[in-house]
Formats: sequence, C-alpha cells, structure tokens
Amino acid sequence: MLKGAKKAIKEEELLSAVELAYSQYLPEEEWNKESSPLVILHCLCGSRGDWHTLSEKLAKLLKREVLTIDLRNHGESGHAPSMQYKEMVNDVITLLDKLNIAKAHFLGSSMGARVMMTLALFHPQRVHSLINEDTIPCNSGSLKSIIRGYLEVLASLDMSLPDGNLENLKERALPELEKVEQSWGHNMFFARNIIVSKDDSNTATCTFNLQAILKDLDHLTSWDETLAGRQFTGPVCFLGGSDSINQPTGELSEEQKAALTSYFPSAEIHMIQNAGHLIHSRQPEKFMEHVCRFIDSL
Repeated sequence: MLKGAKKAIKEEELLSAVELAYSQYLPEEEWNKESSPLVILHCLCGSRGDWHTLSEKLAKLLKREVLTIDLRNHGESGHAPSMQYKEMVNDVITLLDKLNIAKAHFLGSSMGARVMMTLALFHPQRVHSLINEDTIPCNSGSLKSIIRGYLEVLASLDMSLPDGNLENLKERALPELEKVEQSWGHNMFFARNIIVSKDDSNTATCTFNLQAILKDLDHLTSWDETLAGRQFTGPVCFLGGSDSINQPTGELSEEQKAALTSYFPSAEIHMIQNAGHLIHSRQPEKFMEHVCRFIDSL
C-alpha cells in the first residue's frame, strides 16, 4: 500500500538541505511497526518512481515499511546548483530526522549506492545494513563517459514543442541517443526522462536538473578518496551484475574486492547472472530474493 506519495520536506525547514520528495510503502498485513524501514536510493538520472513496483512487493515480503526518496535535482525533489555526495547525505539524514527514523536498512543503486556508502561511513549509528547494487567504492571511468554522452545529447536537443507532441520529440531524440551506445534499455531510460515542462506546455525538459548533473558529473562518477581509513563494520550485501560494464569478466577483480572490503570489511558478494548494472531492472525476482534473504537473516 502506498502512503504519502507526494510528501516532501520544505527547504526552509532544513537549513542547507533541499526539498526531498518521498514515498512510503506499507505492508498490507499485520507487521511490526518497530522494525526498521528499508530506504531505497535511486541511480543517477533516475527517480523513486523507478522502484514503485519492487517497493510494493518488498514491503509485503519483508513485512516492513519501504521508503523511496528522490535525491536532490531528481524527480520531484528540490533543485540546487551543487551535487556533492556529502550534501546529498545531509539531505537524506535531515529527511530521516523529520520522519523520526533513527535507523534503517539502506538499498542503493549506482549514485544512490554512493550516497548510501558515504552516509554509512559518516553516520554508522543510523544504519542497520547496506545492500549495494553493483557499485564499488572507486572511480567509474567507463560509466562516466557513457553517461556524459547521453547527457550531452539531451543538452543539445531542441526542446521546443511547436506541435505540442512530446512523442515526436522523443522519436527525434532516440537516433541521437543510439549513437552513444547500442543499448535499447539505456536509450529508452533517457528518452522517457524527457517530459513536458510544467511552466510551458510548448517546451520539454528533463525530469532531472541536467545542468547541475553535467557540472558535477566527474564527482558523481568518482569515489571520494578522502574517505580512506573510514569503515562501516555492519552487515553489507554487494549484488553485482555478471554483464555489468563494471565487471568485464563477469566477476569482481581482486582490486575491486579489496576496495570494497577496505571500507566495508563484512561485505558479502553475490554475482547475479544475466544482469547488467541495474540488476533490479533485468532480474527483479532474483534481486528481491537476495534482498529478502539478506535482511531476513539479520
């Protein structure tokens, strides 16, 4: 059951934090309201809506609240000129404080995983466990070049809608997006993020703050090396995709394993076959099975 789908925290109430939109999913059956929620943080250029179907199912399977959040400059959350991970951690912590959530399980995907890992390293007392979707705490050069290509295509598009037809614009965008990468899933992912502007029905825009993301893309696809020496020693589950661009051999390299365990020494590693970087998209049932097994074991 979905509750408070359009709730958000006002920027003026949070001092330096931006407005964060969130959705709460509650089990339909009796459940222990004292159990810590599962907080889900989406990938770069994604939104909490990407997790709607899985969140409904996870709330039912786990018999606990699931909370999905739009990170700054994404979805219905507030915009800001800066996209630093420490700022995004502050946004999330402030929202959890407002919701009276003292401690939670966290599931992070790509950028969301980096936010989650940074949060755990600075605020370990707020974290029961981490579930990391295919994101090692190190730099991500291959993904950065691909994402930059997609974003630059979107930035170059003529977003005017003289005929008021958004689908025509998306049809024009797809051939340009295909030049970046021959991936139907990725091309459609970025195309569906083109929407009609709320301020002008004759203009299209993106569901995310394109210019802010482009400005800080190097940071967003990198790992903050100043975090070296910090550790989160609680339970961590790493789920990797065998077909992910991050693992060309289908397995984590020894260097990747060392990077992961240097920050998260208790991390258990599971590779999901026939899945790419966004495992939950290609293998949702296997993904949920691992998530439920891990949380239920704690």
